Amino acid sequence: MVPVWLGSGAWPVATGASAQEPDPGSGRRLVAVIGDLHLGLGRDEAGEWRSDEDFRWADEFALFLDALDAERGGATDLILNGDTFDLTRSGDAGCAHGDPALGCTEQEALDRLDRVLAAHRDVVDSLAAFATSGANRVVLVPGEHDAALLFPAVGRRVEAALGGPEGRAEVAADGYWQSDDGQVHVEHGHQIGWRVDRFEDWPEPFVERGGRRHLARPEWARAVDGFFDALEARYPVIDNFADEGAGLTHGLAAEGTSDLGPEAAALLRYVLFRMPWQQFRVDLDAGDVQPPSWDLTAVREQGISFLVDSLPNDHRFKPLARQAQAAGRLDALMASLGDDELIALCDYRAASRRARRRFERVLTQFDPQGPPVRECPRHPDSRGGLFDYFWRTRDRIYGDRLLEAQAGRPPDAPPIAVFVHNHTLLVDWRQRVLELTRLGRTVIVDGFSPVRNALAPVVINGGPWQRTITPVQFGRLRAEHGLSDAELLEALRPEHLPPCYGFVRIDPYEGTPALPAIRYWRATEEGTGWEMAGTCGRQPVL
Repeated sequence: MVPVWLGSGAWPVATGASAQEPDPGSGRRLVAVIGDLHLGLGRDEAGEWRSDEDFRWADEFALFLDALDAERGGATDLILNGDTFDLTRSGDAGCAHGDPALGCTEQEALDRLDRVLAAHRDVVDSLAAFATSGANRVVLVPGEHDAALLFPAVGRRVEAALGGPEGRAEVAADGYWQSDDGQVHVEHGHQIGWRVDRFEDWPEPFVERGGRRHLARPEWARAVDGFFDALEARYPVIDNFADEGAGLTHGLAAEGTSDLGPEAAALLRYVLFRMPWQQFRVDLDAGDVQPPSWDLTAVREQGISFLVDSLPNDHRFKPLARQAQAAGRLDALMASLGDDELIALCDYRAASRRARRRFERVLTQFDPQGPPVRECPRHPDSRGGLFDYFWRTRDRIYGDRLLEAQAGRPPDAPPIAVFVHNHTLLVDWRQRVLELTRLGRTVIVDGFSPVRNALAPVVINGGPWQRTITPVQFGRLRAEHGLSDAELLEALRPEHLPPCYGFVRIDPYEGTPALPAIRYWRATEEGTGWEMAGTCGRQPVL
């Protein structure tokens, strides 16, 4: 094993004959990872889709499962990677307990789940048929919106509904799934980094009050969820943006919101730390380029202005951040940030600045053509082009998470080779990676490695099994129809969005996993059927 130093520890990268050989049969199954279905309460009493119902694609989903099953002849692990069910949002008054830190009890979550299962009986039947075909398996990894699956009774109800008497569906009670040989690790992603949705005691996301066990409600997430619920009632696609942070800011701008009140700090934290690193090109940063050393003393001297200035001037949230700054509502937020969080913001600002200065157009997020943000002050000994590697924070966040996942496993266990996450809805683009073990050959891979100039481990996000829209697509559609933001948001429905659904595919393997691939289940160009494809290639149609 060759240790490669990464973040706060060493990551074991298997190379050559010294690599641990797993059970030769353990990788002979197809692995398909899908996420963020968000099955909700379905239709209203009039038979119309509720505005907060995201999953309207039962027929497409059934065809997708049939295609997976037929391809591998009943030897597929289908991993539903978090937020399969929407059990905590949509103004669920049945889980209101006065204390904002308290979510549903086990019985309340069970009642909510039963309503969701009944509303999506066709989807449940399709999953049950898949789970009982051949040697297929279905695993549900909990996310932040269906963390209630970790209540024993709730988990058992889902397993019974999907797995039938053969028990071929299971809830991942550890909060993640690993392949039989341990080389593929799948988790939803809300526990990664400084995300507002993370639970303190995962996978035990519970608190006790008055002798009853409740689902905890993370403090920073409460304000965000409240705003999303209110906006989604009017704008059904608000959480179908390829990055949810963009959806929130578009919705607030469309509403003409000018004052966020006491929730301003929580919302600014959410916007700043979403950090969709996928929007930047990184293939030109190989070799000896190093990350800069930021002068954090000078950063802290900027005070709240540092946080507000981290948003580009054309960012829809910036006027709200300025208003909150003037009202003195952000002081506590700046004081709460540690050095690693400030470094993360500085790294992200530098990457965003470079993208805008180079006019690098990445269609998953925005057209980076506006004025760039200012870079953070550097220490004198890290100025210049030799210190322009800005993805240190990304590497550290995912590298440290991989080390945590590897910890506690037997010392002779093979290292995790593939780490799949969802949650952010933003697909990892293909990148050029210099493969050291093949004498400098450059290859194209889906996802990225947090170990620079290496192929493994691979971190990958295939996006949601949902229809989505990017801010760029939204802007083009608005211009095409001559509408305002509010008019377009009110008119758009999930059905208007491109009919393609992302997932991660890992082919059967012997030894170590083949490189994972991002694939789409999409309508054919002729519109006469469905196919697996490497790109979505579709635009929204109003």
